[in-house]
Amino acid sequence: MTGHSVFFNSTSRKFSRMTFRIVSIFVLLSILAGCAAPQVEILSKTDNFPPTANVEILLDRPARPHKTFAILEDNYGGTPEEINDRLARKAQEIGADAIVIVSINDKTVTDWLRNDPYSNARGVYRPHYRPVKHMYRSVRARAIKYTR
Repeated sequence: MTGHSVFFNSTSRKFSRMTFRIVSIFVLLSILAGCAAPQVEILSKTDNFPPTANVEILLDRPARPHKTFAILEDNYGGTPEEINDRLARKAQEIGADAIVIVSINDKTVTDWLRNDPYSNARGVYRPHYRPVKHMYRSVRARAIKYTR
């Protein structure tokens, strides 16, 4: 046998590359899907509510007697309708009757991206960086359950 190893099989190598790609894509998509939901902090470990069908979105505390049982936070931006929709869906999952918007903060984050590098007269590599600003909106809300 000249040129090839007895244990080398080109089809198994292609299969392992394809499997690696599929698994990598699946892991990446599951991470991104998990990041798109608002974060929830449950305040009471003893209260557990079934999912609700409809959630009110309020700007002030309601006059009806209620209990705050969770804090929701959305940092993913978008239009106010998209943010409210994500918060309402998460509130439905945890069994809230309504959410009260507590705070809305616009934040700016600066990332530094590398431009094309250049070399000076002595051949020394010097990278250039440029700032890229990202704006996003952070919204916090209280999940409430009506007591009557």
